[in-house]
Amino acid sequence: MKTVPQSVNTSLLDSLTSIVGSKYATVDEGAMASYAWNSGVGSMPGPKFVSTWPVAVVWPRTTEEVASIVKFCAVSNLKFAAHSTGTGAVYLSRDAKTVVLDLSRMDDLQIDPMSQTAIIQPGITAGRLQAEAMKHGLTCHVVGAGPSHSPLASATSFHGIGITGASTGNNSRNMLGIEWVSPEGDIVRIGTTGEHWFSEEGPGPGYRGMVRGFLGALSGLGVFTRIGYKLFPWGGPQRVETTGRHPQIGMKPTSTMRFFCPVWDDYEGMSAGLYRFNAFGAAFGVFRMPPNHAGWMLSRNSAEYARQSVAGTLPDIAKLENRFGWQVLTIGHSDRQAEYHEEAIRKIVRETGGRFLDVSKNDAEMLIYNLVTSVYIGRVFRGMGSGGTSFGIAESAGLLPGVFRAGEKIVETDRQPGGAIISDGKEGFWTWSTESRILWAENILASEANTSRGITAMLRGFLMHFYMVSQNPSLGMMGFLAGPLTNLFGRHYSNVDDWMRKIKRTVDPRNTAVESNYVSPNKPVFSTVWRYSEKILFSPVGRPLFNAVTKFLGKKGVQKHD
Repeated sequence: MKTVPQSVNTSLLDSLTSIVGSKYATVDEGAMASYAWNSGVGSMPGPKFVSTWPVAVVWPRTTEEVASIVKFCAVSNLKFAAHSTGTGAVYLSRDAKTVVLDLSRMDDLQIDPMSQTAIIQPGITAGRLQAEAMKHGLTCHVVGAGPSHSPLASATSFHGIGITGASTGNNSRNMLGIEWVSPEGDIVRIGTTGEHWFSEEGPGPGYRGMVRGFLGALSGLGVFTRIGYKLFPWGGPQRVETTGRHPQIGMKPTSTMRFFCPVWDDYEGMSAGLYRFNAFGAAFGVFRMPPNHAGWMLSRNSAEYARQSVAGTLPDIAKLENRFGWQVLTIGHSDRQAEYHEEAIRKIVRETGGRFLDVSKNDAEMLIYNLVTSVYIGRVFRGMGSGGTSFGIAESAGLLPGVFRAGEKIVETDRQPGGAIISDGKEGFWTWSTESRILWAENILASEANTSRGITAMLRGFLMHFYMVSQNPSLGMMGFLAGPLTNLFGRHYSNVDDWMRKIKRTVDPRNTAVESNYVSPNKPVFSTVWRYSEKILFSPVGRPLFNAVTKFLGKKGVQKHD
């Protein structure tokens, strides 16, 4: 493992402390170890510690301090990378000579109940914002990363998709205004960030699309320090009343809440049900997790899940034969509206050939709590040795059958008993409706932790997915096109990498913002090489070579403990 030099760069530290104060800048190796750690989203298949550590970490409090740090980096031949709450802090310092900006001290929050908006900074978590918004009869969108994520980060810089998207939209469009520090250190304000008028962007070009695109720039185009943010009506209680005991916490439903677990006999029925739910448009959340993941969440620990699985006593929602289903939560603003919601949901399920599973009171309360807050992340992933993802599809609900069957095919060999991927399910799709029209489907690959075999299996599934989508556009739009993958597969999406480069070179001419998770300013040679080699690697003839390459990379990804 490589670390920063032992000698303290006094000049660098002095320059940074002159901006933020002596308490809020460090070059200490012990502190910087946390920022060399790969903590989450997209972590597969690399090592947990990156080989290049940051040269310093700073904790700014104001936008002006952020701008001063960025300007200092620009004139000092340094790079910068920013993160907010730390959820999904991925390879922050992968580039050499990087200063990491931890924005957790920037935690101002304002709510305007009349306009159903909030003004938030990067350090505000979704859980905190949601709790405050509920006091005003409002709620916010919580992405799949859970309540510890930053809504500002998901709205400006990464996927903004969460399981209540049927009613709370997509964070990339919930952003109403931007305060942005460009890679040159300029402070740019666009749209509404607290003024007494309303506009998403104001006059001129569409900056939201430029600075984030579909996936987000992941700190590759500057630092976002404040946004105007859309909130949504909440028909539930002002304060959530929890039930159960840790770790099996549930939520006591109100009289206007209705929870359903409908299932069908195949993917076609499941897709038809989702289409009708979207047309109905009254669901607070429509969510699907694989049966084994539901079992991991509802059991007290992994040993209990294993015992129930062997004994055949898992709840119905956790049984493989019930995998063609959804969790649906409706919340009325009156008892009569709640009754209407229930009548409509039952009619839709009946007319599409579905049926309802019986769910115990305790399990239902846990599932409701998870739907409302997205807090399930930690509970579900404790059942995995290691986790990666593939098939980030944001497309029409009609593509669901093909996407799911392709996902099954990708892991079919590795999920067999004795394989490297968990074998108690056919796939790992977490799926939900967003904006009452779009299907999000993400295939979680759960494998052995920190072994060559496990990392190889995840990498193989990940690359196979990209190739399948690039060769078969009917599977939908790929939702994880970021970093080096943009260079490899961008040509399949209207040469999006070339357009991203034009933006990168325009707003960041000195390449000061770390580009590792976004796009390189110049097209790398390996992207051209890949264009021809992928035809060989993914062919039947080239399969032995593909397996050898992924096995080699799998060995390289194992974290060694000294």
